[in-house]
Amino acid sequence: MDKVLKELYDTNDDIVFILNTAGLKLSWGEVKPQSIHRIIYLSKVLYSFVHESEPNIMDYYHFTPNIVGPISSIINNSLAYLESQEFIISEKSGVKLNIKDDSLQNILDSSLDNAKQERQEWYKAIVLLLSKFGENKIFSFTINDPLYKENIESNSPKEIAFGDSENKTLEVLNSFKEAFEKSIKDTSSISKEEYLELYFDYVFSQIIK
Repeated sequence: MDKVLKELYDTNDDIVFILNTAGLKLSWGEVKPQSIHRIIYLSKVLYSFVHESEPNIMDYYHFTPNIVGPISSIINNSLAYLESQEFIISEKSGVKLNIKDDSLQNILDSSLDNAKQERQEWYKAIVLLLSKFGENKIFSFTINDPLYKENIESNSPKEIAFGDSENKTLEVLNSFKEAFEKSIKDTSSISKEEYLELYFDYVFSQIIK
């Protein structure tokens, strides 16, 4: 399959999964398109943070800064496609799935390879973080991270970098990481998702109040 087309299909799968997890299972209802951009942006940043020596499983997402938040053209293309195919409906307060239960499950289960399953587990962990700490708090942390802020204040159209050794977002995350790891006895026996939840517990209780 053509690389561009495969990436669009992967994005379609990601958005349907996020809308099902957040909008339906966690009862968010409609989800704003910009929130979808932010969820995926945050997912990619935090994946690099806790999987620092591994390739990023969301490397097909490329973001540029915008006054309303990080924007990815492939997400916009996917939202347009999903709406044209009537998989989603746009409401004043956001978008929601327009798929019956049986059809939705078929879409979620189709081609569920290891890569897709790993992405779904990661998105689920990020959406649960948003539910626990609050959208505004997590989004504020994301939008005001130094890498994003530097790009938007300079009106820079360049792509926001990920996984770079000089990535300032990861630099700040890692500066909190050292203090966080000193506050707990052992991190080797917990999952990446548990690590991330404990990390934000620490950050929001000890550093950003």
